[in-house]
Amino acid sequence: MTESPRRGVTRGYVAGLALAGVIVAAALLIATWGMLSLAMQRDPISSDGVPRWAAPVLLFLGLALLAAALWQQAIVLLRGRRGPAWGTVIAVAGGVYLLWCLGGMLAGLSVDETWVSPFAAALPVIWAAASLLFWSVLARRVYTDRPAPKWPWERAGEDE
Repeated sequence: MTESPRRGVTRGYVAGLALAGVIVAAALLIATWGMLSLAMQRDPISSDGVPRWAAPVLLFLGLALLAAALWQQAIVLLRGRRGPAWGTVIAVAGGVYLLWCLGGMLAGLSVDETWVSPFAAALPVIWAAASLLFWSVLARRVYTDRPAPKWPWERAGEDE
């Protein structure tokens, strides 16, 4: 990153980027849990008597936690900090794990589906990756003078 003055971004840009980060986290979650389900031949939740809405509500709350953390990270970055807000990254990763485990226990999930589940272990990794991806895209936009990346067909008429 250069030492040149930073470029301004709008709240709409940050909100759109945060939404994209949440969508990326949801997509990684679906892909990871699907691959784990195929590899382990089991579902993330197999306990009887657990309400069907428990897991989606917990995951929605986790995504809301991620969105709030991304907004906080954007504020820290726009105030001049150029490195990732590691405290926020670690807090959101640990927070989603605790949310899943504690909320799952309250909903009636077993310990095998919460604290020692590989599905639960994937959550903090995904949330941390989405948070770092968000930071890298926003930092590139704010602290570099590089233009937006283009697809090969968009560069066809330009001299390189």
